[in-house]
Amino acid sequence: MRPIKKRADIKAKTTLINRVKATIDRYNMLKKGDVVLIAVSGGPDSVFALEILNALKDEYGLTLHAAHLNHKFRKEADKEAEFVRRLAEEKGMPATIDAFDVKAYCKERGLSKQEGAREVRYDFLRKTADKIGATKIVTGHTADDQAETFLMRLIRGSGALGLSGIPPASGKIIRPLIETTKREVLDYLWKNKIRYVKDPTNIKPVYLRNKVRLELMPLLAKRFNPNIVSTLCRESDILREDEAFLNGIVDTIFKEMVTVQEKDSITLNYLRFNGLHPAIKKRVVRRAVSELTGGLRRISYQHITSAIDAIKNTGKGVDLPDDIRIERDYNSLKVCVGKAGSARIQEAVQIKVPGTTEVPYFNIKLEAIINNRAVVSEKADTGLFDLDRLAMPLFIRSRKEGDYFYPAGMKGRKKLKEFLIDHKIPRADRDKIPILIDKNNDILWIMG
Repeated sequence: MRPIKKRADIKAKTTLINRVKATIDRYNMLKKGDVVLIAVSGGPDSVFALEILNALKDEYGLTLHAAHLNHKFRKEADKEAEFVRRLAEEKGMPATIDAFDVKAYCKERGLSKQEGAREVRYDFLRKTADKIGATKIVTGHTADDQAETFLMRLIRGSGALGLSGIPPASGKIIRPLIETTKREVLDYLWKNKIRYVKDPTNIKPVYLRNKVRLELMPLLAKRFNPNIVSTLCRESDILREDEAFLNGIVDTIFKEMVTVQEKDSITLNYLRFNGLHPAIKKRVVRRAVSELTGGLRRISYQHITSAIDAIKNTGKGVDLPDDIRIERDYNSLKVCVGKAGSARIQEAVQIKVPGTTEVPYFNIKLEAIINNRAVVSEKADTGLFDLDRLAMPLFIRSRKEGDYFYPAGMKGRKKLKEFLIDHKIPRADRDKIPILIDKNNDILWIMG
């Protein structure tokens, strides 16, 4: 009977490897000659991923490299790093092993333990990949992780994008085990006597993911659907497919709606935006935010819907996480990051007369010329002044609260704020208008 069992185990091993290979091929995860960085925590999933990639390396002509980051969370962390180093050594595989004080990082940025660890971990993987010239980064996410993510996002409240779950492939990052269950991983490791380390925090129902894994998933499997993992994964697949189709439509609409695109801001035509279907509106805003920040990690479905509601009236705006601001002024919808929405120049810059002065904040270069001849110019970028009547020196700055000036050809003074409103200058652009003043702080020229 023993030989029969051995043949059965070999067959099971080959079958599972082929199933993972089918996932790799289905999502075009690998190509011949790829340099692959494998994230190895030492846990069962990452050890299994390393085993599978090592088994397939000749078939794909892969160059493999292991990576491990010690988060310094637990006393066992140093032993886990040493375990990964030895495992890579046994496979004849180079490894990059580093340590980082994630707890201090989280405290400094006000992040949760899980959120901070994820940011640090992926930053480490990307930097290591760049350093070694890796074309792909492998993580050990399984079908169980996909199902848990679906439930977590459903519980917290998420749209179709969130419920579409963990993408099998995203840029350099690939997840070959995304269609393999945790049970299959553990069975494979046990039957093949492959060692791995156990994280004791995974068996404590403290965090939401642990509660879903240890309490909710077993309940759903026992009481409602024994195939709950595959069912939830299928739902994620359906939603991801729908999202891909809708995003193709949004690509075209977004490009047509953008009126101004800068490094820290994107301005859209609000009239066109307002006529869109609500589902497309949300995706357009998400696209703008994603293009500016590189992702939507801390931006929820509720953030987007609240922002769209807030900008129904002109002059309104809303602040979102990650220093993002969304503003509406007349027929413009502006999405900006950092201080692009409302920043003002901190100090007035003195103008050289005569001479050339560069003002990086406004991205302009001013050339002041003293001309003894009478000159007339109607160019919008040229101002003419009587030198004898100027209170020198001159300065350039942003607007300030309470600013007023005396418009040419009009009696009396006018508030600068009212002037800008009358000329329908969007609120977000008002601070970026250069104002030329004299030493008495009197406004001489509203430039542009």
